[in-house]
Amino acid sequence: MTTPPVGGPAAVSVPAPVPASISGPGREPAYQRFLDEAAATTGDLLADTVAAIRAGRLGRGLWHPTGFGTFEVAQVPGLGLVRVHVWPEGLRRGLPGHPSVHQHCFHLYSRVLAGEYRESQYGIVAPHEHGPHEVLPGARRLRVYEVRPTGVMGKDELYETGEDLDVVPTLRAARFPAGTWHEVPVRTFHATPIARNRFCVTLAVLSLPVQGAADVLLGRPGGGSSVSVRRVVSDEEQELMRRQFIAAEGSAAPGAAAPAPAFSAPGSQGSAPPDPR
Repeated sequence: MTTPPVGGPAAVSVPAPVPASISGPGREPAYQRFLDEAAATTGDLLADTVAAIRAGRLGRGLWHPTGFGTFEVAQVPGLGLVRVHVWPEGLRRGLPGHPSVHQHCFHLYSRVLAGEYRESQYGIVAPHEHGPHEVLPGARRLRVYEVRPTGVMGKDELYETGEDLDVVPTLRAARFPAGTWHEVPVRTFHATPIARNRFCVTLAVLSLPVQGAADVLLGRPGGGSSVSVRRVVSDEEQELMRRQFIAAEGSAAPGAAAPAPAFSAPGSQGSAPPDPR
């Protein structure tokens, strides 16, 4: 796998090759179909999406509560929502105190178009494995926050449940450079520890909601319940994203080979693991 140059932005690798099938052992058939369809769909949309980023024509964007910009690309019947996600270098617009560890009610597939994506994942420590007041070494006890539907795009309602979960890291800040991809299955607690001084752009597919799954966040106790409206990405902010994307693209070495696909976690089986540095 090719790794980003030290001390500078990672090269944009477009188009990034994705195998006809990204199958791996142990995946449920429905999840495997989602991954294959998401890979094909992002391949079809890749050239036009990159052109839109270069030209500053992504349209209206919203700041996610954890601090990155989101731009809707397409709604694909039977598959889900395709979005561009941008972490601009030097700029985050997250909500203060918003929990960073969360799980989705959907599967996520994402191609890294520029910069370097970071992924951490967490497993739940079963309650029967320790006493009610004991936190095992290496574990963190976090408060459970439910995301409740509001029916309004860009409006988020968080409810502090009073329940706590103990979690342990199963993947620590794994690196996915430009030209690779990663996946996050439904109900997987994860976080994206992309530093403020780092740049990253991904083309992501969010599956249709999985029956019985819910959006859940884990954070510090006492955050309380809240309702917030996502901030619109300004023209100036989108222009900054555009310039940084072009600068990252310009740093690509002429004729450099695109890196192999990467996977979100050990055991997430594929042709290459994430760079663990």
